[in-house]
Amino acid sequence: MEIKMVKLLALDLDKTLIRDNNTISDTDKKAIQKCIDRGIIVSIISGRNDASIKPIAQELKIIKNKHIGVNGALLLDFINGHEELITIDNDIYDYLVEKFSEDDRDFMPLNREGYFYKNEGHLLDDVRTWIDDEGLIKGDLASLKDCYRISVHFEDKEDLEYLKSYLPKSIYGTVDRNVYDIRPTKVNKFTGLEALMKHYDINKNEVATIGDQASDIELLENTKYSFAVQNADEFTKKAANYVLKKTNNENAVAEMINEYLLK
Repeated sequence: MEIKMVKLLALDLDKTLIRDNNTISDTDKKAIQKCIDRGIIVSIISGRNDASIKPIAQELKIIKNKHIGVNGALLLDFINGHEELITIDNDIYDYLVEKFSEDDRDFMPLNREGYFYKNEGHLLDDVRTWIDDEGLIKGDLASLKDCYRISVHFEDKEDLEYLKSYLPKSIYGTVDRNVYDIRPTKVNKFTGLEALMKHYDINKNEVATIGDQASDIELLENTKYSFAVQNADEFTKKAANYVLKKTNNENAVAEMINEYLLK
């Protein structure tokens, strides 16, 4: 497929741009800078919150651009202030906290202030692999309001199915290892991208997207120039129009930019 003018590049972070050692390669940085030099807007679109996206935006020299956080729940503007796109209904949040507490289940909600936790454990250890400690807050999980997402630990497939059985229809989730990330049904990375495109007055045929996992599928399915890294799961690869030869550890973002977008 011939790639015509791309005006916006939307980058997933973990397992896509970011390597397994939690760094971004110089090769990928140079390729991103080429896009910037060509006048292409480069934006991050990630499940991370604003606190963990900001230093990466600074590192890539795109801090003045708009970005999408929490898988579509937040339009990030580090200059003028962020915009909340959608949050979990507070009554539903209260219901879920009650159910999780009854099950003695480990969970961590996320709102504008940060990721909240009550106990040390496997879930907190997992979240710490991609959230800096300054974004983690120990506190009362029952009293929180306007949460974007709840990360919930489950033991096995049977436990996951039980967890899903009592979720309201207005809530859905994605799985990463033994963590189920719950968010409002109406929000995903593509709905976040729509807010970003509206701001920049760009249509989806002028956007390139890249990702690696289930939370990226709506984003990839609904954009013309969509790429999956080689380490992506099979469902994500099927959702993308292009599957790259390289993984996140092998400069897949640079491959996309040099071999497709700017060739």
